[in-house]
Amino acid sequence: MSILLSFLIGLSMLFSYSVGGEGVIIASHCYLFSSPSFESEKIMNDDSELILYHNDKVTILQEDGDFLLIRTEEYDKEGYVYKYYVTSNSSQDVYPVFNATIRNDTTIYDLDQKPTEWTAKAGSRVYIYGGFNENGMTAIQVVLEDGSLYNGLVNSEDLSPDGISSTLIIGISVIAAAVTIILSIVFLKKTKKKKAKKIQN
Repeated sequence: MSILLSFLIGLSMLFSYSVGGEGVIIASHCYLFSSPSFESEKIMNDDSELILYHNDKVTILQEDGDFLLIRTEEYDKEGYVYKYYVTSNSSQDVYPVFNATIRNDTTIYDLDQKPTEWTAKAGSRVYIYGGFNENGMTAIQVVLEDGSLYNGLVNSEDLSPDGISSTLIIGISVIAAAVTIILSIVFLKKTKKKKAKKIQN
């Protein structure tokens, strides 16, 4: 059984909206951008960045790739938002602002670290809600095939948090492994020295 994680494929039915109509924000929170790109400037409200929150009402003006041009009801400002944060169906659950990408197909574990029947596909987006754990497993929130949210765990080496390159993650893993080997060697040397002293005594 697969997970419906990828934002680029298959979520159009789950995150439904209609251009020209009203919509609501289903992310926990999100920003408005000046153009359809996360690299563009964020829309400001007075001296601070404008942040939209779950259930905020908007008017959907236009679709542009993975973004929607919307107008906010409360602030009467226009800007672009990631289209999967908006729906015309207000009955949807609260979905998080995803902040990481799955690097390789990986098994999803429950919170007791037991493997589940689900697999997170490479390139899929997920939400890290407990901080990135460099070693072992990281707690994530994913959208299951039936549209429900699931809190689980994946191997950290298969996860790429936003703002951290895959090269850095691999580097962290290599460093961690090297440190483990060095500590093991030091421990063995100390053990041998202790045994040598016992033999001399």
